[in-house]
Amino acid sequence: MENHFDWRADAWRYLWLNGVRLGRLNEKWLERVEQDWPGRLEEKPDGIYLFTDNWLSMGDSLQHMAQGWHQLGHLGGWRNEKFDATDNAGNALFALERAAFRPLGLMSQAVHINGLTEHNGEWVFWIGRRSPFKAVDPNKLDNLVGGGIASGESIQEAMLREGGEEAGLDAGLLQNLPCRSRRLSVRPVSRGLHNELLHIFDVVLPPDVVPENQDGEVAEFKRMGVAELAAAMCDGLLMNDAMIATLDAFARYGLLDETHGLAKWLAATQKTEL
Repeated sequence: MENHFDWRADAWRYLWLNGVRLGRLNEKWLERVEQDWPGRLEEKPDGIYLFTDNWLSMGDSLQHMAQGWHQLGHLGGWRNEKFDATDNAGNALFALERAAFRPLGLMSQAVHINGLTEHNGEWVFWIGRRSPFKAVDPNKLDNLVGGGIASGESIQEAMLREGGEEAGLDAGLLQNLPCRSRRLSVRPVSRGLHNELLHIFDVVLPPDVVPENQDGEVAEFKRMGVAELAAAMCDGLLMNDAMIATLDAFARYGLLDETHGLAKWLAATQKTEL
């Protein structure tokens, strides 16, 4: 499973925006940025620097550049949805089309909910299977809930929205859930670098509550025991970020020995500050 997240940091150049290190570029996207950035650009030993007068202008300039890539067929997956780019303290700096985050290696944020319930005398996880019509990873297994945090949306708001859309969960089941941990998921993908901060929640569902998808993005939900779920992860049947969120729960509930190599790798994804 560690191979799913193996990447060489030295193959990527740091991207500095208005003096703040926010992203990473591979060779392909570095060339495009150098060619298409409309403003001031400097190359230094520690990365490439882009400058604008303020953060609003930075967001507008990046959006314009990304739209050009999309119109020319260089950037697919356009959603007309924006994410916020944040600093290390979690302060939103600018909003940008979510499809442009991976090419620029910017950190996006998402919420994941592990759903647990008691079934036949044992604790099991509610796991979703993605719709066969999804553009990315159709039919793969996923957490009960998982989705990106939109621009201007709080973590709690995103968790409640995604819980309703993906699993039909009543806000009363979710509104007081604490965030159990934060994990940083980083891996190369076809579009660039997936760099996402996962805010992980756990919910225990009563036995008579059965998740029901509302937005057409989940084909079905099923209960999976720990052994079955671990085997599915080893067979590569789970979404990568769902594996992180699930292993996070395994570790917290004593299902993953802390001396295991995978537990040590998981510890490296821990994110304690925003």
